[in-house]
Amino acid sequence: MSEQRILYECVWCRRVFEKDKLSKVSETRCPYCGFNVIKKSKAGRTKLIETSKIDTESKGLIS
Repeated sequence: MSEQRILYECVWCRRVFEKDKLSKVSETRCPYCGFNVIKKSKAGRTKLIETSKIDTESKGLIS
């Protein structure tokens, strides 16, 4: 089972980095610009959610 990487993003400079880039002393500061607000980065992909489908026969009953 592979471990999922957790990515963080600086709110100021928008650079994305992994947790290993953070130092133990300042775990809330960006390693690039030093800004003190970081957040977990969201995945850059979308999820396709399939909803329930109404067949053509039941559509005629609803109309």
